[in-house]
Amino acid sequence: MPEDRSYIHGTRRLLVAGGIVAAVLFVAVSIWPFVTSNQLGTPKGGANPATASDDTGSRGAPAQQSAESTVGKNDPSGQEDSSGGRARAIKESSHALQLDPQQRDQVKNIIARQPAPPKIDKKAPFEMMIGASVPRQVVLKDLPAEVTQVLNGYWGDQYVLVQDALIIVDQHSARIVAIVPGVA
Repeated sequence: MPEDRSYIHGTRRLLVAGGIVAAVLFVAVSIWPFVTSNQLGTPKGGANPATASDDTGSRGAPAQQSAESTVGKNDPSGQEDSSGGRARAIKESSHALQLDPQQRDQVKNIIARQPAPPKIDKKAPFEMMIGASVPRQVVLKDLPAEVTQVLNGYWGDQYVLVQDALIIVDQHSARIVAIVPGVA
C-alpha cells in the first residue's frame, strides 16, 4: 500500500506543476502583445497600422502620410510587364519623402496655378500607399514640368489631389509613386 500512495502523490505533483506551467504560459501569451511592437510587414517610411490613420477607400489598410518611390522617381520610362515587376519595384523602393518647407511651398504654388487640377475631397477610391494601383476611373492630369524640377524626378508622370495631398502616379503602371501632403 505505501507504493500506491507515493504513486498518487507523484501524479498529484505532476498535475500541479503542469497547471502552474500552463497558467504562466497563459499570462505570458496574454501580456505579450501589450509589451512588444510588431514591425513585421511595415515598410521603411511607410504606414504603421498602430499609428497611421486610415485614409484609404478599401481594405482597411493604413494610409501612408508622406512617401516616395526611388524607382518611380528615377526611372520614368520603365514599362510594366505581365509579371508585375515594375509595380513590385515601385513598392519595394518606398521610403519617407525628403522635402523641405521651401520645396513644399514651391509645389503648393505650382499646383495652385494649375487650371482645374483633378481633386478628390473625400476618401480616395484607392489605397493611399506607394505601389497601390489607381483605378482608370480616377481623373489624372500630367504633372507640371515645374513640379518635376522641384522634386527632381517623376518626369512624364501624372497626378491627382486627394484632400490636401498630391498623389503622383506612374504613367505606365498606374501605380502611386509619391505622396506629398500639405500642398493642396
